[in-house]
Amino acid sequence: MASENPSARPFSYWISRISELSGIVCAVSVLVSAGVLTYEVLMRYVFKTPTIWEIEFSVYLLIMATFVGGAYGLKHGGHISIDLITHLLPPRVQAHLSFYTSIISLVFCLVVAWLGWEMWWEAASKGWRSDSLWGPPLWISYLFLPFGMTLLCLQYLVHLSNLWTRMRSGNGEKQAQDEERGEK
Repeated sequence: MASENPSARPFSYWISRISELSGIVCAVSVLVSAGVLTYEVLMRYVFKTPTIWEIEFSVYLLIMATFVGGAYGLKHGGHISIDLITHLLPPRVQAHLSFYTSIISLVFCLVVAWLGWEMWWEAASKGWRSDSLWGPPLWISYLFLPFGMTLLCLQYLVHLSNLWTRMRSGNGEKQAQDEERGEK
C-alpha cells in the first residue's frame, strides 16, 4: 500500500506520519491542559495560592489542539460531514462531490493559513505580548493557526491525490478514505 511504503509515494507517506504525530501531540496537549487546570484548582482552593498563568496556558494548549489537530482529523475522517442526501447518491457521484468539496476546503485553508502567517509575523516582528499578568509573547499562540492550517492543506493534498486515484480507477470515496487511514 502506498501510504505504508515511503518509496512508493514519499509525499503522502511523510504527510501521513506528520499528521499522526500532530494528533498525538494534540492529545497530549489536552491532557496537559486538564492537568494544569487541576493544579490551579488545588492551588487556589486547597493551598489558597492562586497562579497567574494556568488559564491562559491551558487556553493556548486547547487552541493548539484545535488547529494543529485538524490534519489528523482529516486523515482519519473525523471532520463533520452532513450526508443526509449525499449518501443516497451513487458512489462515483459521491467521490466526485467529495473531490470538489475538498478542493474548496483546500482553498479556504490556504487563505486562512496565508492570513494566519501574516498575523503571526506581525506579532513576532512587533514583539506583541499578552495583556495578562503572565504576559507571554503572542507569537507563540498565534503560530498555532497558520501552522495547523498549513498541515491541513498538506493533508488535503494527500486526500485529493487519493480521491483522484480512486476516481480514475473507478473505485469510490470509501476506498480512498480507507487508504488514507492505513486500512486495506
